[in-house]
Amino acid sequence: MTALRTTEATTEQFCRAVQTQDVDLAMSTLADDAVLRSPLTDRVRFTGHAELRKLIEVAYGHLENVSVHTEVGDERTRVVVYTARIRGVDMEETAVLRFDDRARISEVTMFIRPLPGLVEVMGAFGPDIARRNGRPGAARLLSVLTKPLLAMVKSGDRFAVPLAGPKR
Repeated sequence: MTALRTTEATTEQFCRAVQTQDVDLAMSTLADDAVLRSPLTDRVRFTGHAELRKLIEVAYGHLENVSVHTEVGDERTRVVVYTARIRGVDMEETAVLRFDDRARISEVTMFIRPLPGLVEVMGAFGPDIARRNGRPGAARLLSVLTKPLLAMVKSGDRFAVPLAGPKR
C-alpha cells in the first residue's frame, strides 16, 4: 500500500531540490499543469513540465549557496523563503506554493528581494531562457537591454539609497 503524500512532504522535497539543485527532484513535486508566476512581470508565466524544466535548469545553473530558512503554511498553501547568490549578488527569494488534491504543487508565485538581486535574476535568466526557447536574437537583445539597468540599480543601491536612510 502506498502512503498518501502530504503538502508538507512535497514542500520538504521542493526545499531539498532547491538546495541541492536537483532538477528531477524539483520536477517530481510539480503537477503536470503547474504554473510558475514570474517575480519580474505579470506578462510571463511558465506552464507545464516542459516549460518549467527549462526554467528550473536555468535557475539552478545560476543560483549559488542556496539556504532555506523559513517554511510555513497549511495543506493548501505553503511559503518557502531562502537566501542565495547570483553572479556575486545576495538575494532572498520567497516561493508561495499552492497544491492540488494530490499534494502536488499546482502554482508557484515567486518574489525576490532586494532589487539588485531581482535585477541580476533578470539579467541572468532572461537571455538563457530565451536561448532555451529557440530565440537567440531575443537572448542577445535581452542581454544588451539589461546591462544599463543592472549598472543603474547597483550604483543606486550603493550610493543613492543610503542617502534616504536614517542618519547614523
